[in-house]
Amino acid sequence: MHPEVRSPGPGDCPKCGMALEPVAPAHAESDPAADAELRGMGRRFWGSLVLTVPVVGFAAGEMMPGMGGAGWVPAGWNGWIQLALSTPVLLWGGRPFFQRGWASLVSRSLNMFTLIALGTGVAYLYSVVAVVAPGIFPNVFRTPHGAVPVYFEAAAVIVTLVLLGQVLELRARSRTSDAIKKLLNLAPKTARRLKADSSEEDVAVETVQAGDRLRVRPGERIPTDGVVQEGTSAVDEAMITGEPIP
Repeated sequence: MHPEVRSPGPGDCPKCGMALEPVAPAHAESDPAADAELRGMGRRFWGSLVLTVPVVGFAAGEMMPGMGGAGWVPAGWNGWIQLALSTPVLLWGGRPFFQRGWASLVSRSLNMFTLIALGTGVAYLYSVVAVVAPGIFPNVFRTPHGAVPVYFEAAAVIVTLVLLGQVLELRARSRTSDAIKKLLNLAPKTARRLKADSSEEDVAVETVQAGDRLRVRPGERIPTDGVVQEGTSAVDEAMITGEPIP
């Protein structure tokens, strides 16, 4: 996503179409919205894959010499079966891509989803017309056998592959986000601040201000950056340096 894009809530980037990322990961163990997006894309991918495989099979049967699809299904049914199988792939599996592609046209910020939506949409609509009304096509559009070629398998395969890419990307982002959250959870939530009379009070780290005096006891985590004014100790900096020795 573009770094200059800001939004008060989750959504898609109006420029690149990718999902918006939080400016700072929360300290929670998981993000329900991100998990829901990953599960949703996973369902779309597996559902589209199940339907795309037979579409490719029927398309390959048409291109095999001497078969013309007749060895698979009755003559004239091949296109209708591909239409029935590829329609859910485009309208359900590819719905997020068409939504993002339309948003890119509205915002006049063309991106990869614009190409995906246009390419798969045109191939699908052309193929639908070729199946429903083949008589409107001139001879130049027809094969030597007189049939009008369809491209359902191309549209379905593109949508399925892009869905696979989205699933892999979301999974990688989820793992990276989890690693960052685990690092953030290592930071202490409170600090021990010294008052003017040298008494102590526990306060949230967010309320610590420049000039406050903090006390860190042996074995505790250092809550903020600062300068040691009194006392000596050894600090485990393995989280920063990677060295096992303090």
